[in-house]
Amino acid sequence: MLHPASVWSSFQMRRLGRFVGKPVRFREYPQQVLENEPQVIPCRPALFNPDHLSRVTHCAFGRTVAELVQVLSERSYTEGPLSTYHMGEATVLGGMIFGKGQSFFLSDRVKTGWQDILASAEMENETVLANSTQGLMYFGHWLSDDVSAFEAFRDHPGLVSLPLPAWTDVSPYSQLFGQEWIQRKIIRTRSLTLVRDLGFSRRKAARYRVLRDRLRRGFMPQDNKGKVVFLQRGPSGKPREIVNLPQLLQRLSDAGVLVVTAEGDGKKLVGSLLDASVIITIEGSQDRHCIYSLRDGGGMLTLLPPDRFYVATHEWARNLDMHSGAVIGTPAEGGFTIDPDEVLQMVDRLLHLTENRKAG
Repeated sequence: MLHPASVWSSFQMRRLGRFVGKPVRFREYPQQVLENEPQVIPCRPALFNPDHLSRVTHCAFGRTVAELVQVLSERSYTEGPLSTYHMGEATVLGGMIFGKGQSFFLSDRVKTGWQDILASAEMENETVLANSTQGLMYFGHWLSDDVSAFEAFRDHPGLVSLPLPAWTDVSPYSQLFGQEWIQRKIIRTRSLTLVRDLGFSRRKAARYRVLRDRLRRGFMPQDNKGKVVFLQRGPSGKPREIVNLPQLLQRLSDAGVLVVTAEGDGKKLVGSLLDASVIITIEGSQDRHCIYSLRDGGGMLTLLPPDRFYVATHEWARNLDMHSGAVIGTPAEGGFTIDPDEVLQMVDRLLHLTENRKAG
């Protein structure tokens, strides 16, 4: 196999070709191999008020209201199993993969310079790369998808990762999960396997449960039955402008809800959320903290911006056989409002389900 410097030089020459009408073309990944044949999984629907759907002005990621309401309402869904892509002999330079006469795109977030390219990189016999494009860009995808992909291959001696963004919560979660993320910019291997675990499946739920149990070993047991927490978005997240947020927080605090903010001291945050019966959160990737912290059979309540209607929280909650509910905001100047009465009423409904759930 050519030295990374030769691969990089060849790629740069191809990039120069775009100025004379020969743009760089990345190939599609080879045929995926599924972890298992997709099965239909029974699930419980979400709690929401259909009359409030008229508040929705826009859905995220090109979805429609009808599609998302179906997700909220359905009582079964088809699995999206973990998949692997066998790339063969390859050189990985940051977010690009180079094989024999072909190149593949993985991420534009991992940059390499000549100092990286010229550094020696040992040839490996077999390498498993646990990153997804989404997981290298968004912390929520790393925590919910790439961590699960890593767990599926945790005993593989060739398991590595590209350098992760400087997210403060990577280190505490890696320690709590007992996962050692070996990060490399340059990889040379005779056999490269890419792993994707972006969907929902029984085996992914089983990996989540292993990680949930492992995380709890880092904390003293405590009885948090009936505990309700509101997890606010952290400072680095794109804002969701609740214009009546002070009034909402006051009402929640008066009702005994603990208010915490994502980011900062990761282990302290997990401890604040751990084994709560209900966690309230605004739509966004910070809700992935709750996958691991919410008590078994607990309930998630998502506050949905009317201009960003999306239901990802419900998808992972149902995958873990947990309850979920949604309150849709009302458009207002400068953002949207959330009715505190609607939130507290939904909290009561979720608490009734979680606290009266029969064992087994």
